[in-house]
Amino acid sequence: MCGRYVSPDQSAIERAWQIDRTSSNPFPRRFNVQPTSEVPVLRRDGEALVLQAARWGLIPHWWKKDAPPTHTINARLEEAAGKPMWRDPLRRSRCLLPAEGWYEWQALAGGKQPHHIRRADGRPFCFAGLLAVWQEHWSCAILTKAAEGPAAEVHDRMPVVLPDEAFAAWLDPDLADASRFAREHALARVFTHYAVSKRVNNARHEGADLIEPLAA
Repeated sequence: MCGRYVSPDQSAIERAWQIDRTSSNPFPRRFNVQPTSEVPVLRRDGEALVLQAARWGLIPHWWKKDAPPTHTINARLEEAAGKPMWRDPLRRSRCLLPAEGWYEWQALAGGKQPHHIRRADGRPFCFAGLLAVWQEHWSCAILTKAAEGPAAEVHDRMPVVLPDEAFAAWLDPDLADASRFAREHALARVFTHYAVSKRVNNARHEGADLIEPLAA
C-alpha cells in the first residue's frame, strides 16, 4: 500500500521530465503527503504532457453520493481491471504521480516503525496512477502490487513505480492491456529504505526532518 509519500516541488518535476503545460498554482515540495490532499499528477492531453493538481482519493465519474468514496487512494493492480471503481480509469485515463519516496510501517514487537523508501540513487520517480473527473473535479489513485526487493523487507505491498522510458506508453489512451504493462515494467530492485522518526505518523507534521534517518 501507500498511505503517505514525499512529492517534489514543481521546479524539480519540470527538471526531471519534459512538461508541456503546468498548473497555474506552483506545487511546493511536501514531506508528508496525506490522502484526500491535492497532489501533482502528470497526464496526457492530446500530444501534450500536462502537470496539474488532483485529489488523492479517486472519485469515479459515475459517483452519485454527495460524500466522496472512502479507501480509494490505492488500487490493487491484481484486481483493478475487474473492479467497477478502477476499471474505466485503468482502461482510459491513466496518470503518473511524481514522488521522491514513500513511507511504510514495519510491524515490530514494540510497535510499528515508519520507514522511508526511496530510490538508491536519490532520483525522483513516478507512481503509476489512475485518474478520474467527477463534476469537473480531478482525482487520482496509486496502483499497488505485491512488494519485491528491498521494499518487501518493510511491508507486503508497494506502489507500482514505472521507469521513465515507460511513461509515454502508460499515458497512451490506446494502451491495450494496462495491467499487464504495469506488471512487466514495475521497478522493484532500485529502492532502499531506512527507519525515520515517528513524527511522520501525524499528518500535520511537515519538513525535511521527516526523511532523516533515525539515529541509532
